[in-house]
Amino acid sequence: MLARQWVQWAPPQPQQLGSLAIAVGFVICWSSGFVGSRLAVAAESPALSLYAWRFALATLLAGLWTLIATRAKRTRAPGALAHEALVGSLTVGGYLLAMLLAVESGVSAGVAALIGALQPLAATLMAGRLLGERPRMAQWLGLGVATLGAGLSVMDDLGGVGGAPLWAYGLPLLAVIAVSLGSVLSAGRPATLPMATRLTAQLAAATLVFALAAWLSGEGLPAPALEAETLAALAWLILLATFGGYGFFNASLQRFGVSQSAALVALTPAATLAATALMFGEWPGMLGAAGMALGLLGAVSALASGRRRGRGAGGHVATARPVTEREARRRVRPNAPTTRRG
Repeated sequence: MLARQWVQWAPPQPQQLGSLAIAVGFVICWSSGFVGSRLAVAAESPALSLYAWRFALATLLAGLWTLIATRAKRTRAPGALAHEALVGSLTVGGYLLAMLLAVESGVSAGVAALIGALQPLAATLMAGRLLGERPRMAQWLGLGVATLGAGLSVMDDLGGVGGAPLWAYGLPLLAVIAVSLGSVLSAGRPATLPMATRLTAQLAAATLVFALAAWLSGEGLPAPALEAETLAALAWLILLATFGGYGFFNASLQRFGVSQSAALVALTPAATLAATALMFGEWPGMLGAAGMALGLLGAVSALASGRRRGRGAGGHVATARPVTEREARRRVRPNAPTTRRG
């Protein structure tokens, strides 16, 4: 029997290995942003100004990429650029600002990631009418289970790692609302600009958000300290969280589609928890571990339920895809109804 199983076993194909590499890279880079916020809080430089410099440097690199990719052709689409800047101010600037303030207030990075993992579900529910699809009861139940898990983790975290006040746990919820709203705006207008141009506009908007926040907080914009922790945090945030996350996100969309990419987001809390436990010794209690398990179960089950009916639940650029595909179907079937009934 064992010999027969051994004969039937075949080594993984290059395409399967490529898919595995994309999935693992996406989860690692997506969760690296939460770990990066923890690194930024521990650095000598003020966290808000450090993030402003992070996005300023990332905008410069993305701008150079845009010049190379477009061969220095000027983009004459101020409306599209303004739209991408608005999306970026919500999905990048507003989202990360709320998450950073939460971690700075004592919320553990793992709990912030768990609450942030609710974003694909929230985007699906908020964009249901816009995308012409109605959430199923199973999706609502999954969201309820995931929310219960997040609540248990918050209860565990209140007396745990950072001793954050209760109001601080509302900041990740504001982050989820911001990125979901930006996703809905992105879904309502198919992308017309090249990827590099869109990324540059979004990063520039995030730079302005954090520069304004640093100025209002009284931190100002001092140059990052030239010491190991600060430089490591900057490198981590720019290379892994920004370009790694964006690159693997788009690669995941191309390989797996919107729904499966959104399901991978549900794995980021576990990856964040493992990283913060190893790097900072932040281990959850029994209640927090149970909450993390419930959160993952609820998110994955809700996203799997939506995938069976072809729903998308991505954020950022991902949610523009269902609109484009729906418009293509309309051109092929001009008499097809706009929304699905029943």
